[in-house]
Amino acid sequence: MEVSTASICICTYNRAERLTETLAAVQAMTPPADCRVEVVVVDNNSTDHTKDVVAGATRQGPFPIVYVHESRQGKSFALNTALERTRGDVLALTDDDVVPANDWVERIVRHFRERAVSFVFGKVLPRWAATPPPELLTTRARDVWGPLALVDYGDHPVEYLAESTKQQLPIGANLAFLRSALIAIGGWRTDLGKVNNTLISGEDHEIFMRLRRFGLYAGFYDPDLMVRHYVPADRLTRRYFRRWFYWHGKTQALMLDDLFPNVDMAIVPRIAGVPRFLYRDGLLRLWKYLQTAGRHDALDVLVEELQVIQFLGLYIELWRQTFGTSIVAGGPRTSTVDGPGTCQHPFCSARGSRRMDDPFR
Repeated sequence: MEVSTASICICTYNRAERLTETLAAVQAMTPPADCRVEVVVVDNNSTDHTKDVVAGATRQGPFPIVYVHESRQGKSFALNTALERTRGDVLALTDDDVVPANDWVERIVRHFRERAVSFVFGKVLPRWAATPPPELLTTRARDVWGPLALVDYGDHPVEYLAESTKQQLPIGANLAFLRSALIAIGGWRTDLGKVNNTLISGEDHEIFMRLRRFGLYAGFYDPDLMVRHYVPADRLTRRYFRRWFYWHGKTQALMLDDLFPNVDMAIVPRIAGVPRFLYRDGLLRLWKYLQTAGRHDALDVLVEELQVIQFLGLYIELWRQTFGTSIVAGGPRTSTVDGPGTCQHPFCSARGSRRMDDPFR
């Protein structure tokens, strides 16, 4: 495939200090041969000095940087604005708290030149703001890595084919698309992707479902295509994990047709707006959690608890859609008084918080 231009897209919101690191790393990258590279930063209503950071970074390296303001709040609005403003054959996405490797854009361009693919991605490894509990680094813990936005699918390259439906999908911190494929499917859904500062997500997952439906699903995982993602200390708490899985459940409620492509959601039996089979699935998950809760392995207990919370978020969003009211407005809220010695690590079995109005603490 011929690739003569590439656009690096960074959507940002009030992370000027982290963005400074990201843009410095981008400007230090090795330029790909015979390929013009531009950088587009989409500011999604930041109130800090983001615009000044972008202006300063423009003078630091070989790549021109374009600053764009998007007033509609939400990650997908920002991504669609980037898609409209860029002209590269390839759109390479990373985040405003990520440091890409020096060969990042060069490897991306090379893979698109060598393969007939619509997307390329690689590992998203952590830059810990605080030392994580060791259990977080285990294979079992990868089942709940979603809140940390990390990706490590092994050390061997993998082809992503349309007939392979069980492969783990990329995330937007280290992901590149063929721009023509994104144009063909209409860009990102704007009801997904951290809308109005919530933890609604799903824009990454859903876009691959549409690529599949349009016959454009073909990708490549390169384990040597690496970025480092900053993981703040507050993401290593039970509170954050519970909030994330609750909102992930609400996200799934917006994507039922994509999650269950073989089920006709228009005719499936429902109770209070929820497909009946999802009550059964949720009860089975609750039963598994109750069986696990009596054990001493805090990680297993937390993994099962988070799955239950995810179902709760899904039910609440579908009930809200059905009855037109927000049963839990804005998601789980927290006001707690912690007892002495309370451990906030997500895999610690210690208790001690006095719960007031947040069942997910």
